[in-house]
Amino acid sequence: MPQVAAPEHAIALTASTTPVRAQLARRLRALITEGTFKPGDRLIERELCERLQVSRPSIRETLRQLEAEGLIDIIPNRGPLVRMIDATEVLELWEVRLAMECLIARRFALHGSSGDADDLERRIKALDIALKAQERARIKAAKNAFYESFASGAHNEALAAYFRQLTVRLSFLWTSSLMIPGRPAESIGEQLAMLAAIRARNPEAAHAAVVLHNEHAKAIAMHGLRLFEQSRRPAAAAHQ
Repeated sequence: MPQVAAPEHAIALTASTTPVRAQLARRLRALITEGTFKPGDRLIERELCERLQVSRPSIRETLRQLEAEGLIDIIPNRGPLVRMIDATEVLELWEVRLAMECLIARRFALHGSSGDADDLERRIKALDIALKAQERARIKAAKNAFYESFASGAHNEALAAYFRQLTVRLSFLWTSSLMIPGRPAESIGEQLAMLAAIRARNPEAAHAAVVLHNEHAKAIAMHGLRLFEQSRRPAAAAHQ
């Protein structure tokens, strides 16, 4: 029997030295961070198989992994959903994530290479372009790339993995700054200040820059959360 060529996406999944399961988990997380799936959305296995060109057992295994990470809930008789999150949980996650972000910034300043800093600068510039274009999908992709570069500069894989999980949980709030005139430019300025501290090998200044950025971002994100919850109420009522 002639062999059937694997789909292009399947080839992409297996061509890397990264384990297939890890690649698939990363791609599913990206669908959440980039806004394809939002909190409360159902994840239909058949559609995920078609989108990612992988088998249903692979999808189920990866969904169980994301459930263990707290990113989704698997509800009996309903299947997997992107986990809902309320204001109390956002604040709790934000507090933990801020502690991680400060540690990453300090480690980046102490252990990051000039190449790491150059890559982070490229990510900041790409985010600036996306924010100026006000394209939400592009902003989410650029922020995801920025945080990946930022975390990798700490050279601590365990820290990066936990930071990544919390970042995905909060990613649906990433475009909240568009609602506040002048905030996108201010945000980029704060990130450039952090980058300058990292290049100067000053962990205290990098830490302070992260704290300042988060003080501003948290207030805006909480406003964005209220608007998101209001937008979900009609859909929730329709399913009751």
